[in-house]
Amino acid sequence: MALLTFVDALVHVADAGSLKFCTTEKRSERQNDALMRSCANLKLKSSDISCVVASDRLSCLRMIQVGTADFTVLEPEDLSLATLSTAKEGEAAVDIRVTHELRMFDKGKPQLDVEMIALVKNRFDNRWVTKNKKLCYIGLEIGHSQNYHYHYTTYFERWLIPRGCDRNKTLLENRLADLSSHFESACIAGPWSLDSVYDGRLKSKYRNLCALCGSPSGCFEGDKFYGLQGAINCLLENVGDIAWLSRSHALPYFAELASYGFSLLCPDGMFIPLSVNKTCTWIAEPRSVIAARSDVADLVSKKVSDIQELGKDFYPVIHATYKFSYLASTRPLSPEDYMLKFQGYLSAKGEKTCQPDREVRWCVASNQEASKCGWLQSAAAALDVEPRISCIQQRDRQAALDAVRDDRCDVFVARPHEEIHARSMNLTPIVHLISKQNLDSSRFAAIVRKDAKFRSFDDLKGKRACFTAIKSVGWNAFYSAIRGSLPRLPCDDVEAVSRFFNRSCVYDLGGREKSSLPENLYSLCNQSHFEKSLGPEENTFKCLMNGADVAFVNVGAAKRYYSGFSIFHMNYRTLCENEDRLDEGPCFLAETTLGSVLGRKNITQVRREEIYQLFLQLDRFFGRTHDRETAMFMMYNTFDGQSNVIFPDQTQLIQRHVSDLRHSRTYEEVLASLQDKVVCGLSGAPTVASSAWTISAIVVLGLLRIL
Repeated sequence: MALLTFVDALVHVADAGSLKFCTTEKRSERQNDALMRSCANLKLKSSDISCVVASDRLSCLRMIQVGTADFTVLEPEDLSLATLSTAKEGEAAVDIRVTHELRMFDKGKPQLDVEMIALVKNRFDNRWVTKNKKLCYIGLEIGHSQNYHYHYTTYFERWLIPRGCDRNKTLLENRLADLSSHFESACIAGPWSLDSVYDGRLKSKYRNLCALCGSPSGCFEGDKFYGLQGAINCLLENVGDIAWLSRSHALPYFAELASYGFSLLCPDGMFIPLSVNKTCTWIAEPRSVIAARSDVADLVSKKVSDIQELGKDFYPVIHATYKFSYLASTRPLSPEDYMLKFQGYLSAKGEKTCQPDREVRWCVASNQEASKCGWLQSAAAALDVEPRISCIQQRDRQAALDAVRDDRCDVFVARPHEEIHARSMNLTPIVHLISKQNLDSSRFAAIVRKDAKFRSFDDLKGKRACFTAIKSVGWNAFYSAIRGSLPRLPCDDVEAVSRFFNRSCVYDLGGREKSSLPENLYSLCNQSHFEKSLGPEENTFKCLMNGADVAFVNVGAAKRYYSGFSIFHMNYRTLCENEDRLDEGPCFLAETTLGSVLGRKNITQVRREEIYQLFLQLDRFFGRTHDRETAMFMMYNTFDGQSNVIFPDQTQLIQRHVSDLRHSRTYEEVLASLQDKVVCGLSGAPTVASSAWTISAIVVLGLLRIL
């Protein structure tokens, strides 16, 4: 909050004529404090440059493109995105120019450039006879150790190995199968998949890829041959024949490696001796740069070059980890021209998708969602995340669900209240969105006044109730609780709730819906004074405050709203289904996730696994953690000032199964129970009829909302 306030202040105090430098939030609060001080000092000492602060680097890039910032720092993986335009139809695209290189020094040593090289035993004929050799590998890109450069291992593999595209294997398994069949043995330690079960299954299947490791049965990230240093040790201990390394890490060992019979393998298949004065670079990574809009690029170039006397204030603003003796200025270049200066870099970013296409078609339901999905798609491609993403916009959320059902899309990110309707359309969760903080925000309960005499749900019969909506989480969880314990209730949930309570207020009802529903489901709303500024959960809790007996709402929302009046637990409590059978303590109807990535139920297991692996990678690179000092893109954050775009802002991680994270009944269990057979209705009909009534009601209400 302090940082946002600071950003607002900077925007307001910035001189109209000053150049606006977009800088990015750092990892820790201490670093952000230092950033704020540096920006404040810069503003005091120079009227030419002022700061604006964004959450991630691509936010800065978008700000440059729409004109709210003039220049920023881009890391190598951002450069390929620097030409993307957010200009509206009919407007000119915004060109961006590279004005300066940022030269990083490590402990007084020369510039550390990233140059990837291949080291091989001299007995190799050329690069085409790497087959059946022994590979010392630095690990795959998803390793959790800090790995700034991602090391372009997929590029190395493409040069050496024809790519397999077996439809009965995921793209990840195809990659590992290719490595396994090409090399006699290897040490590829560390995670192959971020799902430990799938990781173990793959390592059991492709055992030769762990055979050279210090601990072949584990093949873990802590193995002595894991990472850049581990791959070098693997060669020095005469375990392997070939390795893919960063030149700067391998250079101190060149003499020793040469004595063991190693040489450099060049991309053209030739060999050269190991020498500090010779290189055979496969990929050279660009340096981090300062980039500006083309219309101010010359001015930025001059101002930044002239600001040397303010270096101690300006450099920390640029990047906390860089220690500069100078900024290397260039004539302003397009990102493409700048990247062409670095051997192999552009070709390393080539498309690798199998044919036929294995992309994941992602449905989105608004212009804002389409824009965010597009940037996430580009960021993922820049880091070689597979399968590729294709964003497909629909007119609204119902249309997006329809598109997934009809196989026009593969996935849609839905909220909990949409899931029961989605299940009736034969959709199912592939992965869930989770928050481990503020669990009350994921909990729904029957909330009553603290002095109420209610001891069970039976005591609520004939009373006054408040719901956010028909088929809402609170509605479904309550109906699931009473339908099995009170068999004389009708099978239809709408009729059952209408008969159970004397009067109710279902908050989110339109005029057409009311005409088809019993009047007592909304008669209580007339005495409630709803506020447009409040959400459905808060307004439903306000219905309880205005005289109802119970509200079925999100506990976190109720507590946040009531905190403006008094302390929640002094006046309200959660009601248990039967308090005589339970220890004292809060009772919850259900705990939900923040949402789910939905797909069709009938997709193949391979396809389901592939989509799941994609979202694990997106979470790894664009979730709550990031490798560099600053985040490239944050998919669980506000987007262009808007909250909850595609993903709820509170999302912390994703997970396939949620039962082990919950402390009471999960909403998954609630939805499953609604399909169970129980005796219901005056005639004692089984739930087969109830399920039909439920699905019919869902479809009718959905159509009414669309119309």
